[in-house]
Amino acid sequence: MISRRRFTLLTGATAAAMMGVGFRRRTARAAPPQGPVRFLAVRTPHGVDREFWIPRNGDGSAPQTPDEALSGLSFEYENSMLDPLMPWRDQITVLDGLDTVVTKEGTRSGVRSAHGHNEQGTMLTGAQGPEDREGNFDNHPSLDFHLHGLLGAPVLLTASVKGANTWKCMSYDAAGVGRPPETSPSALFRQAFPPDFMPPDPGEPMVNYAPGENRIIAHGRAALTELEKRLQGVEKAKIEAHREAMKDVPDNGTGPMLGQCMTTGMDDPGVGGNVGDYTMVRTVARAHAAVIAQAFACGRSMCATLQILNDYPNDYTEIPEVQASGAANLYGADFRFHENLVHDYWGASGSDLATLRQGYCAGQRWASGHFAAVLDEFSKVIDPMDPSGGTMLDNTVIFWHNEFGHDGHDNQHTRHPAIIAGGGGRTLRLGRYLRLRDINNQDLSNLIPHNKLLVSLCHAVGRTEINYFGDRDLASSARYQGPLAEIMA
Repeated sequence: MISRRRFTLLTGATAAAMMGVGFRRRTARAAPPQGPVRFLAVRTPHGVDREFWIPRNGDGSAPQTPDEALSGLSFEYENSMLDPLMPWRDQITVLDGLDTVVTKEGTRSGVRSAHGHNEQGTMLTGAQGPEDREGNFDNHPSLDFHLHGLLGAPVLLTASVKGANTWKCMSYDAAGVGRPPETSPSALFRQAFPPDFMPPDPGEPMVNYAPGENRIIAHGRAALTELEKRLQGVEKAKIEAHREAMKDVPDNGTGPMLGQCMTTGMDDPGVGGNVGDYTMVRTVARAHAAVIAQAFACGRSMCATLQILNDYPNDYTEIPEVQASGAANLYGADFRFHENLVHDYWGASGSDLATLRQGYCAGQRWASGHFAAVLDEFSKVIDPMDPSGGTMLDNTVIFWHNEFGHDGHDNQHTRHPAIIAGGGGRTLRLGRYLRLRDINNQDLSNLIPHNKLLVSLCHAVGRTEINYFGDRDLASSARYQGPLAEIMA
């Protein structure tokens, strides 16, 4: 179905060309996205080897400067972890040198200064992790929970592909208590959409204008062809340029993307939380992402989290590329990706390290494909609150991170992998590689608190009054305050 707005744009473009007005090549939309900005945090497990996570130059070298366009860099190199993100380079920014240094502060009793499993909660709370690994975050809510209270919407969605427990959860309430995630996309849908939910009347009849519009487009192209035959010089060149631009205007007989809020309470996706084996992980992750995107489009939610596995489900072990690496041969029939490969990776050398690296990078490349699938689902949904016709990807700030940073187990508070995607383009710089600090200097004084990124995310959704987010003991520290200047537009 074609909006009247787009019909006007198309007919206006043809008329303008007839009058000799010069045209630029047509882009995907007529104006920058203008809808309200939502927030989604996505997490995958198993840490990262920074050397195989960053983009590289064509000769395989690391980026030469701290700020480079991703369009001139590549994720396509041996053992690259982010290869599936090549098609999305203009809508993501890679942050290199972000640190969860807050876990090393130790400002009070009852916190744990080693960086192990429990600082997974640190990533969104910005707080020091509890000494009791089953404990809570001591009155520190997570960013999604905090923004949910400020932005206002009926539902705060918290989803997970497997791993539905509070020790490794992402979302924390006002008391710092973990919020159990929903593993079933169907159950997540029911949280967002009551059975009697009906989409609001958009105020216009749902008429399929595609056949008529296609006839008009075809007529306009034929008229331009005839006109071109009678022109010479610069006027002929103008018509040629316009006809070339019009090639980007598709015929509209293939059906629309998911426009406006068309979801009803009866549109259950029919996907449960029983993943089975590794082959179903992406299917369930996609279904969760689709539910969240539609809930955002329908105003049912403004904030959400999506955890795609944690380190204990053994799905990574089953991946064919991991098996083909030879890592399983080092451990035998009981081989497990996390407890064996990930734990031993940082102490390995020689041929063992080469084998483990191939398996490690293959597993993390598989995870990158899950994140690419999330971006794909969000790109399919038109935002009904955006008069420029932007998608939910255009109007959602998506923060993808890992549970660990770069280095051995319990020492993974540095070089934490972080990617910003989607709708931060109005306030956050996208399509960039940003190296935030001297990567080789791991002194605590050199590290960049990830709390500053959390402030940047607040600003991206319009809450510019927030200058600090995180542990109460560090609220007055200038080092932890303010947004990351490098990422702000």
